[in-house]
Amino acid sequence: MADSNAFLQSIVKDAQTLCLEKFNLAKTSLGPNNGDVKSLKKDLDRIFSTMAKPGFWTNTIDTDGTIIVVQVISLGGADTTKADVVVLKIRNVLQSIETNILTPVMTTPLNTNGKVPSDMNVQVLNALRITRQQIGIRLQGFAQANQDLTQDPDYRTRQARQDQLVATYREKLLNNGIASKLTDVNVIKRNGNLIAASATKTAFFSAYDTLSNFIQLKVGAV
Repeated sequence: MADSNAFLQSIVKDAQTLCLEKFNLAKTSLGPNNGDVKSLKKDLDRIFSTMAKPGFWTNTIDTDGTIIVVQVISLGGADTTKADVVVLKIRNVLQSIETNILTPVMTTPLNTNGKVPSDMNVQVLNALRITRQQIGIRLQGFAQANQDLTQDPDYRTRQARQDQLVATYREKLLNNGIASKLTDVNVIKRNGNLIAASATKTAFFSAYDTLSNFIQLKVGAV
């Protein structure tokens, strides 16, 4: 397994454990012959068995996994007395895994312009991926402390903004639409470390917003 995939593999293991636990509760409530239960079981088997195949984690997977963390946290907080809601949230977790891990691994993206990102842009992409993983880890930490920021309207607004900025930034970096500098790498890493060290929502939001504002400047400067 590539070291850079360690975080992804960790959250997939957490997702698998939680999905199976919640699935068994839903199956008990709805019955093993329920159509949604049968369909969900097939998807669970397909997705997690695919990722268990030898060599799956060999190459670096270019995704940060934050959306998977958000969906796992949401599933963890689901009301287990509402089996239909549990089934929906399990599907959301599986969809996020399929979109962000399975599809990138199982398909080869088309490079229509033939460009290869510069070495410095690759460093920025790596720093950005790691920082976004740090965000996911802190979200998990807050949730474990009974402070689920994924349900906080203030965070959701920030998340929507940053997700869009990151998508645009990554595209420009991959296509060399931006010429990065070492200072860019350092700024992203510094904010990632502040996010990782944030003990309060206020501190987390401050570092999160600083990262978003930096990316906004980079994207807007092009």
